[in-house]
Amino acid sequence: MYNRILSRHARALLHGTAFAVMAGLGVAATSPALAQDAELDWGIRDTPRALFAPYNYSPDTMIMSLIQDQLLTAGADGSMQPDIATSWEATDPLTYVYTIGDDAVFSDGTPVTVEDVVYSLNLHLDPAVGSQLASLYGSVESITGEGDKVTVKLKEPNSTWKFIPASIGGYIWKKDSVEANLENYGSPQVFPIGSGPYMVSEWVADSHVTLVRNPHYAGEAPQFDTVTFNVLPDDQTRFLAMQQGEIDGTFVVPTTALAQWRAVANVIDFPSFIWRGFTLDFETPPFDDIHVRKALNYATDKEAIASGLLAGLAVPASTVNDPGLFDGVLPADEIEASYAKIESFPFDLQKAKEELAQSEYPDGFAVTLNVPEDSSLIGNIAQAVKAQWAEIGVDLTLNLMPGGPRFQVILDHEPGLGLQVIGNRPDAPDPAQMAEQYFSSAQAAKNGNNSSNLKDPEIDAVLAEALAATDPAVGARAILEAQEMAGAQVPFVSLIWQKSVLALQKGWTMEGLRPNWDMSVWVDRIETE
Repeated sequence: MYNRILSRHARALLHGTAFAVMAGLGVAATSPALAQDAELDWGIRDTPRALFAPYNYSPDTMIMSLIQDQLLTAGADGSMQPDIATSWEATDPLTYVYTIGDDAVFSDGTPVTVEDVVYSLNLHLDPAVGSQLASLYGSVESITGEGDKVTVKLKEPNSTWKFIPASIGGYIWKKDSVEANLENYGSPQVFPIGSGPYMVSEWVADSHVTLVRNPHYAGEAPQFDTVTFNVLPDDQTRFLAMQQGEIDGTFVVPTTALAQWRAVANVIDFPSFIWRGFTLDFETPPFDDIHVRKALNYATDKEAIASGLLAGLAVPASTVNDPGLFDGVLPADEIEASYAKIESFPFDLQKAKEELAQSEYPDGFAVTLNVPEDSSLIGNIAQAVKAQWAEIGVDLTLNLMPGGPRFQVILDHEPGLGLQVIGNRPDAPDPAQMAEQYFSSAQAAKNGNNSSNLKDPEIDAVLAEALAATDPAVGARAILEAQEMAGAQVPFVSLIWQKSVLALQKGWTMEGLRPNWDMSVWVDRIETE
């Protein structure tokens, strides 16, 4: 049972350190002193697709988190803490009841109501909306409100649900504003309205988004009066802006140019448990042949990708979950032993050719990969893999697409998914979340993430055991088992587990950054000279 009641001021202090969702990994830090009329200029690569979570996922959560409050937030130790909801409890394994406070106010001066909360969460269940976060709500049966209570009913027990209200899926929007502008909400034409510490004052597409303090924010005022996100698509232009002091920082630092950036900025890396890989659609030839799937794995030099393109910020991956997700829950030797059982594919072109020779495509085949045009890293990875696979006769065509439409192809889940590139990180400090998204039969459907179409009743049963577990160790052991089972079927070419990186002005720092840093008022973690 969760039943914690804090003042809005106390919750504001928690916002200052609410940078982690991984239990046990947070490092508390004191928020900097309030700097009146201070301005922050931040570099981003692209104009936000939308500052509205149902229509957009990453990377624009860094902006949304400054505008929108969430139902709950994550404390420095990863525990769930009050935000819009002042208290909450699980009355049974399928029912969560949230008490909504009366002090949160939207930036237009109107109070946040239970009706707003219910509407915001139900957006992700509405097929007409087509939320990109629908998979986070896959276990939800209904969301209703009465009095000052919001009740979430689940279809089946789900250990990850308790964390979702503190994720991107927990943002609270103003119902009337969204309903009147659903088609273009969170755009330069219709600014989002939130109850967080900032509000949008100006948005010029392909130029900048400027935030100013929300005068109605019920918490402690943030340290910067103005935050401007400057759109700088070109890596060299962004570097020069950093060098010349035109921006104070950025999370978009090319991993192949870290030495250059370190000469002009304080470059900081931190764990984020990002998994990158390719899903191989079991229902689309030639990927329905396990020998083809194994051949592609052997033909992929993951070590070279990790060291050559990410300069120490990544290690080769064998499954979706970084082993660090299990730290503090299970003994290290148990985690290591389970990962050693996952079928591995060290780079070996001879073995790749031998596997391909056992398939129906001994001389190779042609295939197309949709590549997000707004990610130089994924583009570089795709080029490297194209060259590697050519050695075994696989002709890989790279089809550049805008990031949003490319991801929508996966969510639409039409036949013929074929080969898809994935870059994802957990939204909850529970290894069951990513495992469910990529191993569950239920996720091999519209708005699901399982683009390999892996469907195995035995794996589903193990996942259900993990999601129903009340003991984290029991759930973690079930996920380790599911990873081993899924690995035997080779649904992916798992490439890397990756850290995140940022650059700040020399003399500035951000301490204790951890996974899901962008689900909090992260600008208050910046310590200036």
